[in-house]
Amino acid sequence: MTGERLCYTPDQQKRAAAQEAAKLVKSGMRLGLGTGSTIDYLLDALAARIVAENLEVTCATTSVATEYRAAGLGITVVPLIGMLDLAIDGADEVEFGTLQLIKGLGGALLREKQVAESSRQFVVIADESKLVRRLGEHNPLPVEIVEFAAERTIARIGELGLTARLRLADDGLPYRTDNGNHIVDCTVEIDLSPKLLDASLKSIAGVVETGLFTHGCSAAIIGMTDGSTRRFDGDTSARAGVASFVATLRAMTMPQPRRKPMIGVMGVSASGKSTIGALLAACLDVPFIDGDDLHPQSNRNKMHAGYPLDDNDRLPWLHRIAGELRAWRQAGCGGVIVSSLLTRHYRDLVRSGCPELVLVNLTGSRDLLARRIAGRHGHFMPPDLLDSQFAALEPPGADETAMTVDIDASPITLITTIMQRLADGY
Repeated sequence: MTGERLCYTPDQQKRAAAQEAAKLVKSGMRLGLGTGSTIDYLLDALAARIVAENLEVTCATTSVATEYRAAGLGITVVPLIGMLDLAIDGADEVEFGTLQLIKGLGGALLREKQVAESSRQFVVIADESKLVRRLGEHNPLPVEIVEFAAERTIARIGELGLTARLRLADDGLPYRTDNGNHIVDCTVEIDLSPKLLDASLKSIAGVVETGLFTHGCSAAIIGMTDGSTRRFDGDTSARAGVASFVATLRAMTMPQPRRKPMIGVMGVSASGKSTIGALLAACLDVPFIDGDDLHPQSNRNKMHAGYPLDDNDRLPWLHRIAGELRAWRQAGCGGVIVSSLLTRHYRDLVRSGCPELVLVNLTGSRDLLARRIAGRHGHFMPPDLLDSQFAALEPPGADETAMTVDIDASPITLITTIMQRLADGY
């Protein structure tokens, strides 16, 4: 009928979201694969791409069920060791505006959270019905608990004002996760923020994990009833892949400088500028910009083709950086920007926007940096340009306001060191 509007089923919406998410996978990636009906569609789409495009990927899974199905489709499954490039999972509820999630109705919430927090990018896929204004709007909140003293743990959960029921399996016995634990499904009727509720539940001995995912979702791809998909992007730290680090750092007591500083995080490619810059901005509660995002497309194309930029290429880029710094300085808000800033001339140019810019110079051995570059996927800096960066590098002079930090440590250790030095006056 002319003008009739098609309405796609939830399964069709899930399939559309899964197929869109499968396009994010690049050869060489280490993937995290979730659990549930939506992920089944992702596995089909991923297996088809592996065959058609000869992709080489390895995958860590959040459940035994996903592991078996992935292996049956010819997808290489490996244990979860080290960081993953990308994790894709379903969600039971996705809160509009925050991308906070409820997950775990399939019973894999602990493993799902471990995989999500081990991924540089965590993307969820779902049908339109999973998009809610408030978590708990349609579904209960799963909480994983140990078997020992389960009744007492459930009673303590109830003391928080939640209606908690032990989940039963099809045989009428208590449901067991792949980790051998029980699941309690909780009706959320109290007016607590998801972060506070998550912390309150975890304060109870016997609670292993909750199905509240309050940080780290870099994007949600939602299949809509009209057959289209919509992508909703997460906050800055989630998009930068550092949300789990931010959560840890905020739980620690970080020393703070007396004034909001203006910081330029510098260093050659793969020194961790984006990660450290995003974490610093979160800890200082100031704006953050990745200088790479300010490159004009012509510069990106040239670097991707393997050609180093010359001074004429860089001038418009440096002008943009100086402009951002000037705006922050005028607003008095502080800020963190990351950029290679390899030469004194470049640093002097951007300092025209902020003379009091504090440089955090990230340094490391060439071997360490080369290994990091080799492990990255989709970045526009080819490994063979690393030597040209070292050749161009002019370390900050004694007359520049700067601190030099060796990158051969964890991000948590590096941020703790930098924050202490900022508080101490560098």
